[in-house]
Amino acid sequence: MKKLFKIDKNYIRATFVTFALIICSSMNFSCDSVVEVTDPDIVTPESLNNEAGLQTLRAGSLGDLAVAMSGSAAGHGATTGLIVMSGLMADEYDYSGTFPTRREADTRNLQNINTDMNTIYGNLHLARAGAETTIDLLANFGEDPEIESEMQSVVGFSYIMFAETFCGGVSFSKAPADGGDLIFGEPLTTEQMFTTAVSWFDQAIANAGDNEKLANLARLGKARSLLGLGQIEESAAEVVSVPTDFAYNIEQSDNSRRQENGIYIMTTVRRQFSIADGKGENGLMYRSAMDPRVPWDGGTEFGQDDITLYYNQLKFNSSSAPVALASGIEARLIEAEAAANADDAGTVQDIHNGLRATMGLSDLDLTGISGDDLLLAHFAERAFWLFSTGHRQGDLRRLVDVYGMPASEVFPWGDYFKGGQYSANLKFPVPQSESNNPNYVGCLD
Repeated sequence: MKKLFKIDKNYIRATFVTFALIICSSMNFSCDSVVEVTDPDIVTPESLNNEAGLQTLRAGSLGDLAVAMSGSAAGHGATTGLIVMSGLMADEYDYSGTFPTRREADTRNLQNINTDMNTIYGNLHLARAGAETTIDLLANFGEDPEIESEMQSVVGFSYIMFAETFCGGVSFSKAPADGGDLIFGEPLTTEQMFTTAVSWFDQAIANAGDNEKLANLARLGKARSLLGLGQIEESAAEVVSVPTDFAYNIEQSDNSRRQENGIYIMTTVRRQFSIADGKGENGLMYRSAMDPRVPWDGGTEFGQDDITLYYNQLKFNSSSAPVALASGIEARLIEAEAAANADDAGTVQDIHNGLRATMGLSDLDLTGISGDDLLLAHFAERAFWLFSTGHRQGDLRRLVDVYGMPASEVFPWGDYFKGGQYSANLKFPVPQSESNNPNYVGCLD
């Protein structure tokens, strides 16, 4: 077999191997075939050995983040993303399909060999690895602080998503720039993942300079990390300057099946994820509320399983609809959470009513509400604003881990509508595929 790279081009080799692995993993090619060819027709080492290569790697990282979060139309039966799978773990969706791996998420009774979960795990790491490689490559061609800032935020958000949805025990391995052996990461606790995310966002803020869009993206990422750490006031202080109309979107496209919005594909096209209503007794009434923030139709046909009445989400109404990764609305919701934590019902009410007015919604009256009831009222509003964006599972875990509420009172609980019961598990396990890492321990918590 011919070698793809000359020995004296170790850095280029490491960069190309990372990108090739991203391409083959995310497009379902055999990774073995990547090293058996002498002239790949997707990307060559020379194409990455220049400043234009930075944009190639940047695009690859953003593409992998989109697939990890939203899923895509590519793959056997399409690819499931973290947003819908975490929505099943929480109270946003009921599973109306037949795949057992997705039903496991719906009941939260997940095995560590769950293939959907393993795919999401891999795609998140691919997005992170591609961003880190882009950052490393910048050193060869002079600084580009804006690209560096954006990629640092991508790394930071990958840590957030692992921390909010997976158990502690996730490892973050790295392919060294000199082409040496893979450096296996040590398993991190949930707290360590959030703390590491904060450090990445601090770097992103510093590099953003005058680019307010990138600075606001990093500020929101840092604030979300601080929420996970229970530093509620500090989180609110981080987003004071973020305007309410700010948005940084995960872009989707009809250019290829891989770029299509997987939420739309899995819901509207394949009818596998149905909007829930009072899921497991504790779930919010997403349909009955008839709220414009969670638009839906249906209830007249069965889902893909032919037994579950199907209710279709209309928030993402095409395969090219973007998905918000961070927004100014979220900034205001973080400020409202800090006020709720301080038992300041008046401020919570003012913030929410200011947001509701933008949608023509009637005012909330939170007079006389305090303590856990005030927090729950806030989290319900937050759930409608951030529906199907990958926040809800982390929010419910925060109610348990930070605010001390019983899981049985906030997560779907009791009898499962297709038989059996919801599990007391609240997290995705570290997949068995990580066991090739000698540091693998499974879940720490």
